[in-house]
Formats: sequence, C-alpha cells, structure tokens
Amino acid sequence: MTRSVRVRPEAERDVETAFAWYEEQRAGLGREFLHELDVVYERIAKFPILYAELYRGLRRARVRRFPVGVFYLVTPAEIHIVAVVHAARSPTVWRSR
Repeated sequence: MTRSVRVRPEAERDVETAFAWYEEQRAGLGREFLHELDVVYERIAKFPILYAELYRGLRRARVRRFPVGVFYLVTPAEIHIVAVVHAARSPTVWRSR
C-alpha cells in the first residue's frame, strides 16, 4: 500500500533553501536536486519502513547524488516529512519540529 506523503512547512522551507543554493552553484542543479528528492519521496511512500528508525519513530532516507537526509515519520495513513537537512548540519535540527 502506498501512503500519501505530507511535507511539513519547515521541511518545505528546507527544500526551498537547498534548491536556491544548488541553483546558485550551477543553473539546473536545483532542478536535479528536486528530481532526486521526488525519487526519495516516492520510495518512502512505497516502502515506508525501508530506512532504519533513528529516534522515536523518526527515520532518515538519503538523497542520491546530494549530501542531504530526509527525516520522516510514518503513520498508518501517511508519511510526514519533518526535515530535509544537509549532512553537514546537526541532525538534531528535527528535534524542535
């Protein structure tokens, strides 16, 4: 069963910030990042427990080609994307969310 994926506003801001940064590095790189992120979202929706649980139900999927982790929670009805964080940032950023 494929669950719907709901991106929280804080995570959406993470994505917007990353997109802008990648576009500054090279035109089109931000779009490539968004494509890879969509692939991760689809994989999470189809296989929500594929990735190991890190902390109290929170899981992390890594984005291919980019040093970014997608932190999410699984509920019976849907997937909640809590944060989309660069690997260099403290992974505890999601705790306040």
